[in-house]
Amino acid sequence: MKGLVTFATALVVFAMAAHAADNSEALIALDKQWGESAVKGDKTVSEKLLSDKVVSVDENGVMGKQALIADLKPAPAGTRYEPSDYKVTFLNPDTAIMTHSTKGADSHYSLHVWSRKDGAWQIIATSMANAKKSK
Repeated sequence: MKGLVTFATALVVFAMAAHAADNSEALIALDKQWGESAVKGDKTVSEKLLSDKVVSVDENGVMGKQALIADLKPAPAGTRYEPSDYKVTFLNPDTAIMTHSTKGADSHYSLHVWSRKDGAWQIIATSMANAKKSK
């Protein structure tokens, strides 16, 4: 009986880890979709992925959803979105903190807080810090 309980516990832990990994990949894919659409100035992905109550903090101050979307303009031709170093930490099954860096002309570090509501993931908080340029 003790072995069965140990096995069942291990199975639950493994299933939870596998589920978190699946959600991590899904969130990374959503983030890449958001970043690529932002480079094009496409507001439709931001409309979908940003919560109505999102809070954004960057060098321009604090903004909400409407200001973020209004501020979205196409990047200069040839600009590429190159994210890397993703880290996703789940606080619970429906809340995750994501960090990553982005290379290129607009090198920066990002932090996003994702929340799942009614099966859909949305960003509820986001922050960006410019990366220091190499001298």
